[in-house]
Amino acid sequence: MKKVLFAIVVIAAVVGFSWLNSDISNKKAQPDMAGAVSKDIVMMSDDDPRIDVWSKNFPEHADMYQAVETEAPFETEFGGNHSYSKLIRYPQLTILWAGYPFSIDANEERGHFWIQVDQMDTARNNKDFLNAHGFAKFGGQPAACMNCHSGWTKWLENNAALGTTPEEKWISFNSAKYWTMIKQVPALGDIKENSAEHSGPHGGKRMGPACGDCHVPNTMELRVTRTAFIEAMSNWRGYQKDATTGLKATRSEMRTLVCSQCHVEYYFRPTGTKTKVVAETIASDPTKKWWNGTQKDYDEFDSWRDGNKATEAEVNGIKLVFPWKQWPKNAPFRIEMFDEYYDEPATRDIFPQDWQHKITKAPMIKVQHPETELYSAGVHAANGVTCADCHMPFVRKGSTKVTQHNITSPLKDINAACKSCHTQSEDYLKKQVSDIQKSIAFDLRSVEYATVSLIMDIKNMRERLGALPEFQTNGKADDAKISAELKEILELHRKGQMRGDFVGAENSTGFHAPREASRMLLQALEMARMGQTKLMEVAVKYGFKDFKISNLGFDDIQKFNPGEITYKVDLEDSHQAGKPGHKAGDRFYEHSNINDAPAADKLELDKNNKPYNFNKIDPKLSSY
Repeated sequence: MKKVLFAIVVIAAVVGFSWLNSDISNKKAQPDMAGAVSKDIVMMSDDDPRIDVWSKNFPEHADMYQAVETEAPFETEFGGNHSYSKLIRYPQLTILWAGYPFSIDANEERGHFWIQVDQMDTARNNKDFLNAHGFAKFGGQPAACMNCHSGWTKWLENNAALGTTPEEKWISFNSAKYWTMIKQVPALGDIKENSAEHSGPHGGKRMGPACGDCHVPNTMELRVTRTAFIEAMSNWRGYQKDATTGLKATRSEMRTLVCSQCHVEYYFRPTGTKTKVVAETIASDPTKKWWNGTQKDYDEFDSWRDGNKATEAEVNGIKLVFPWKQWPKNAPFRIEMFDEYYDEPATRDIFPQDWQHKITKAPMIKVQHPETELYSAGVHAANGVTCADCHMPFVRKGSTKVTQHNITSPLKDINAACKSCHTQSEDYLKKQVSDIQKSIAFDLRSVEYATVSLIMDIKNMRERLGALPEFQTNGKADDAKISAELKEILELHRKGQMRGDFVGAENSTGFHAPREASRMLLQALEMARMGQTKLMEVAVKYGFKDFKISNLGFDDIQKFNPGEITYKVDLEDSHQAGKPGHKAGDRFYEHSNINDAPAADKLELDKNNKPYNFNKIDPKLSSY
């Protein structure tokens, strides 16, 4: 009997110890969910999304998130947080995006903390500048652009947008002008209305993504909050909505889904109906004019001034949409899914293009940061590795293990980001990443140079056809007639460039899924060359015996380098209060480390990458 009792006691002790060890391990594995309410410092709420408030409960996390504000900018081979001009490093983009605002301003991203600051400062959000520099039809960015840039998005959607139903508010928020909606950000706590703090990044109008975008107040459970993402996932990808967490998903899934709210391709879909939005009384002030002399309908500034007040207006409605209809749950994304989505009549009849290419007149699709789509096709996704595992690895803060909230390149801390799974040395892993990215970069440069060559050849052909009577109206070249003759070639330009743009806009230089990136780039290269072949067929058809196709290389592409953004005309600065007017030749950006050139070794890398000079850029085999 004693032996039985002793055995029972031993078993109970082992079970108890195992439970205790499991509970401790569980808490270590989920450190960000523990202690939020027990600290009893502040109660967090969606009514006040400011990081400065939530950080009182989680100061270490906030410090990590905001570290990029003061740390020195750094560059990796194909990324980093130095906000250099991508157009200087990759001048081919000025031709690929001709006629679209990105063709004059596109900088390297510099971290989540800065993304709303950079959104407010970019020339792409400056109607006066764009209209004075070749974009006469640019009407100003909509508030839809705030979805991925501002921690105030859900508050504004719920409290500032007009309408009585969530759908009406959602459409109203997206359809309002960006600069009008940003004025609605409230001054909470000790912040004074329209003060420097109210306009700043620490809880003010320039605050980027905030804690509440990914966490349920107080419990800190992971959640998704962005309406477009929730709609795409529930309508097309087999997930169920959840009143608390946005979607029903496991914690492991959520460690990717919270990132997928924004790291995706999207577009602004017209609703076909009118919607009421918050507007500005400046539209009724005849003394307020844009650069071209037309009436201002909003003030390009983040606060109310000079008697300008909020009012209402009725505009054409738009909504943010993720083009995921053809992408099933638990399946890798394929670029052909975008082809099907954007080309089906239900979409193309309503949304034929992001813009018409200025040179070729092709109806173009501009891809934005599709990390979620590419990652889904890679080996890490197939093995259950989440975004947070690599970009927010566990780190030690004293005796506590927390997730790294300075969300950045895993190359910054390979030991934490990679070596929890990989046994090789840090040097080995770094060389592996570099080798993959250089290979994809070669493919991408090949596609970009071939596509620019196609663009220049289409330009040549359009000019030749425009000189023929059958392609003229009233003695002038008829673009519609020429485009009809070149329709198949323009479609090749559209689809091929979309593939190159996909890999170029995706922020891993193909690392998230190298084989899939290479596959779509091979398609893109084939499309560019096929477009040139069909141009030769047109040349034969119309007797252009001296027509030749182009094959631009690195040195040819460098001739398109635009340099840093400067004013081409004298222009008043309505973008910031109290700033003097700008003169032609002035630099657009106030800070010298934004929109400048990358380090010289990056340009040298690009030069040796295409054509591929293995003696210069291959890692030494002895290091493997």
